[in-house]
Amino acid sequence: MQKIPIIMDCDTGTDDAIALVAALYTPNFDLRAVTTVTGNVPLKYTSRNTLNLVRYLGFEIPVAVGAAQPIMGGRFRSATGTHGHTGMGTVTLPDTDAPFYEKNAVETIIEAARALAGELILVPTGPITNIAQAILAYPELQGLVKEIVFMGGAMIGGNVTPNAEFNAWVDPEALSIVLNSGIPCRMIGLDVTTRAVLDQSEADYFRSLESKAGILVADLLDFMLVRHQKGGEDLLMHDGLAVAAVAHPDIVRTQSFYVDCECHGTYTRGHTYVATNEVYVKKAERPALCQVALDLDLPKLKAYFREVIGNSVV
Repeated sequence: MQKIPIIMDCDTGTDDAIALVAALYTPNFDLRAVTTVTGNVPLKYTSRNTLNLVRYLGFEIPVAVGAAQPIMGGRFRSATGTHGHTGMGTVTLPDTDAPFYEKNAVETIIEAARALAGELILVPTGPITNIAQAILAYPELQGLVKEIVFMGGAMIGGNVTPNAEFNAWVDPEALSIVLNSGIPCRMIGLDVTTRAVLDQSEADYFRSLESKAGILVADLLDFMLVRHQKGGEDLLMHDGLAVAAVAHPDIVRTQSFYVDCECHGTYTRGHTYVATNEVYVKKAERPALCQVALDLDLPKLKAYFREVIGNSVV
């Protein structure tokens, strides 16, 4: 089996953690490293969550620490209301003594990209700060990364403001840099992730596996279920859908559009502008920079999670 070399870049909260578990057990992935970024919760938590999770499940994959703030600096609002104070809901993982990777996120990305000479796929599921910093520091990255499949953005609406999705809103400058870098991008945004919903039957199935990974995912889903019952977000696999779309591209249907991220608007900062009007694209001579996810196959997505997390019992 020819494996897909990837780096996951995440702000590990609840659904990021499930996405990471899925990536660890996806048989056609060669997960080269995991890099961390501030987002759902501050960097000290996202980094520790990621390292603890990877080591708890017995993997020695490098975990590299990334950006503590957006590329232009400043403060932002974390999503502790959705993910809990530490980002892992009510789940507490054993605190590993293992060290983080000796290189930071940017150095880790360029190291893998050079080694793989054009085959690496980057899968950011949080604010895209690390990827943008890597592009600015190493312009050669344009020719060394096969694709960036990111969870973020939306054609219409948002979940942190009326016009902006959280990851895009946290660091719109970084997302604009990435979208205009020339590296092929695939946007897995709220247009599809708000339909990537699991339910109690999945939590029950994962718990029945009686594996560390299965029980961990079930515990996270149980937290999300209680959150939803209290009026919060549903059991949405925002980040898991991005991971699944790399493993099985037919899980989402995409279309090419020119996409950029608004960085300055008083009411629209963080909005991902998708140019659906061909007149604009032709007039501005813009390339179709990004494949935008428009629809998903939910049964296939659920089957993917069951299959790969089921691998944890082998």
